[in-house]
Amino acid sequence: MIVLLTAALLQAGAMAGEEPFATTRHHITLDGRRLDYTARAGRLPIRDNETGDVHAWVFFVSYTRDSADSRRPVTFAWNGGPGSNAALIQLRGIGPRRFTDAGALVDNDGTWLDRTDLVFVDPVGTGYSRVTRSEYGPEFYQTRGDAESVAEFIRVFRMRFERWRSPLFLAGESFGVTRAAGVAEVLARRSIPLDGVVLIGLRLPLAQVPEPVERALHVPTWTATAWHHQRIEPALHKDFARAIQLSAAWAESTLAPALADSVNPATRSRLVAELARFIGVPVAQLDSAPFNLSYHRFARLLLADQGRRLGHYDTRLTGPLETGPGPYDPTADPSLKPSFPPDGVVRYLREELGYQNDLFYAGPFGGAYPPVTTFRGDWMSVRWKWTKAEAPDSGPPPPPDLPLTRAMKSNPGLRVFVTCGYYDLVCDAAANDWVVKQLDPDVFIRVTVTAYHGGHAVYLDDAARKQLRADVAAFLKP
Repeated sequence: MIVLLTAALLQAGAMAGEEPFATTRHHITLDGRRLDYTARAGRLPIRDNETGDVHAWVFFVSYTRDSADSRRPVTFAWNGGPGSNAALIQLRGIGPRRFTDAGALVDNDGTWLDRTDLVFVDPVGTGYSRVTRSEYGPEFYQTRGDAESVAEFIRVFRMRFERWRSPLFLAGESFGVTRAAGVAEVLARRSIPLDGVVLIGLRLPLAQVPEPVERALHVPTWTATAWHHQRIEPALHKDFARAIQLSAAWAESTLAPALADSVNPATRSRLVAELARFIGVPVAQLDSAPFNLSYHRFARLLLADQGRRLGHYDTRLTGPLETGPGPYDPTADPSLKPSFPPDGVVRYLREELGYQNDLFYAGPFGGAYPPVTTFRGDWMSVRWKWTKAEAPDSGPPPPPDLPLTRAMKSNPGLRVFVTCGYYDLVCDAAANDWVVKQLDPDVFIRVTVTAYHGGHAVYLDDAARKQLRADVAAFLKP
């Protein structure tokens, strides 16, 4: 590794008062070949255009393949929350280096860097990104302001590093899907060309899903979970793909219409029996379940006889079944266990990338000074300003006004790649399939839908991460 700090500020055309970027050179071995790249870590300003005053600093880490021309694709990527920094998608997913489950830092065989340069963005208030004055916080801590500021960051980055001619892509995970949809619309409004959007772990935001259909299409995800835990009937357990296909067809054609209408007791009993067959929960535990069973309840029912509950973000992971009446606490979710060794991300930034900052590297669940004083203390319950249309829930809300639809209509070349993990209670793969069937033909042909054997962050599974890399490589081609 070579650290190049001197003159980095001037080379990037920075303005007075900005901190220098940490610029380092590295290489990894990918597919048996050496890949050389340059990493940059630092912060760019978000300025009020009226006064030129800096309202926030946005921290980023970029990876640029050496010996590549300025027309090489560049992908801006982030996680969700809201309130999550970009460390998970960068250092467990698609960056050139990756932490293993055991905490070792290794070359990432699932990186996208051979196909596209990568810029990992920490939205304002996360990572090392901060407002310059506390009163500026409300500008950024809401869905529209968040999208506007990330789009502004992209504008500044393209200008600062002269990436005018590079095909531009976005990649967002979880709430980052909602962010990506909003950013795509802002870029369209600003006439900044956008070639594609990769969406991971949240329903495709291109059509509103009626509430009965949305509830019904949870069932195939529950079928996948029951299949994994061997709680599904033997006839369905023989073939995973067939089980999912049958479950989705029943949910859409039979359950959804029943949920939209009143049914007689005989029909209700039949639906309960059919649901039990698909999700592995005994009829006696379901009661009138087709009409009131949520994924929260399913997570506690499937393995209740073992005293275990399912992780909401990866149902293959389980933890002790809580007995108290309190609300769902994501910090206790077995699928949200720490993804990095203690101080692993900060040490990587300081020791391998040469970037040093004494601020707390902020994530969604607090931990900085001063301490939070409310339950959970995360962004969704404390800091973020939800609108009424977004109706805060334990999971990320759907976009209220379909900005990605407007972006695709205004940009006929914009393409979308969307994926979910089969074992993710927050993102139902069957719902993505349903949404695609509702699209106009000119939009339909520009959407790629996939699903992998994984959880919310599908790339945490080795096989899924490698397949995602291959599928995205095909998507990135003109």
